[in-house]
Amino acid sequence: MFSCPGILISQGSQRVFTKIIKGRRSKPFRKITFINLDRIRCSVQEVSDYIPTDEMIWKSIRSTNLRRLHRELFWRSIHNTFRVGDFWTHIDNLEPTAACPTCSVPESLEHIAMECDASGAKLIWKLTEELWAMKYSNWPTLNWGLILGCCGLAEFRDEKGKTKEGSRRLYRIIVSESAYTIWKLRNDRRISRGGAPASDEEIMNKWKYTINQRLQVDITLANRPLKGKRPALAPQLVITTWSGTLDNERNLPANWLREPRVLVGNRAFPQTPLRR
Repeated sequence: MFSCPGILISQGSQRVFTKIIKGRRSKPFRKITFINLDRIRCSVQEVSDYIPTDEMIWKSIRSTNLRRLHRELFWRSIHNTFRVGDFWTHIDNLEPTAACPTCSVPESLEHIAMECDASGAKLIWKLTEELWAMKYSNWPTLNWGLILGCCGLAEFRDEKGKTKEGSRRLYRIIVSESAYTIWKLRNDRRISRGGAPASDEEIMNKWKYTINQRLQVDITLANRPLKGKRPALAPQLVITTWSGTLDNERNLPANWLREPRVLVGNRAFPQTPLRR
C-alpha cells in the first residue's frame, strides 16, 4: 500500500482546483509594489496607530465603500501599471511624454494626485478638507501613502476607543472620489483637451457633482429593498455618514432619506474659487 498526497478529482470542484493552481504559481516580484506597500504601512501607522499587513491592504481595496473604478485605480496605482511617467522613458521618440507638460517634472502618479496644478490636485484636496471640516476637525496631512491606503484602512475612534463608523466611511468616500476625480481631470486634459487645463470653476463644479452623486447613490440604496426584505444599504449608516455635511440641514427631519433634493452643504463649495 502507498499513499498519494492530494485530492481526488471526484471530490474536488473547479473552484477548489483553480485556487490550488493559482497558489502554486510564483508571484512576480515588483519592486515598486513593495515600496508602495511600505509607504502605506507607515502612513496608516501615523494616522491610525496600527501597522496593516499586506493582506489587510489588499483586502481594503475591495471595500464596499469604494466603487469598482476606484478599486481598480488604487490597485493599479500600488502596482504602478498606468502608462505615465517613467513608462515612456524606455520607448523611442516618446521620452518627452514622461514629463508633465505644465510642471516640467516627471509625471508620476504621485505628482498627478498631489502636486500638479493642471490636474486640479491642490484645489480638490483643499475642497475635500473643507468638506471634512464641516463635521470633523482631525483632517490628516495627506501624502501618497495616505491616499493609497487610508481609503480602506483609516480608522477614527472616539474617547472610548470605539470605531466611528460614520467618520471612517465618510473619509473613505470623499478621499476615493477626490482621487478618482483628479485622475479623470488629468486624462481629460492630456487626451481630449490637448494639454489645456480646466478652470478652477470647472474643477469645483465637477468635484461638487461627484460628491453629490455619491450622496444620491447612498440615498437610493438606503431606500431600495433588497429582494423585498431590507434596503441594500443600512439607512442609519447613510445618515451617520452624511449628517453634518448637508445643505440646510437644520430644516431637515432626523430621517432625511426620503426628502427631495438633499445635497451636500454649500459651505463646502465656496462661491469664489479657492486659490491653489
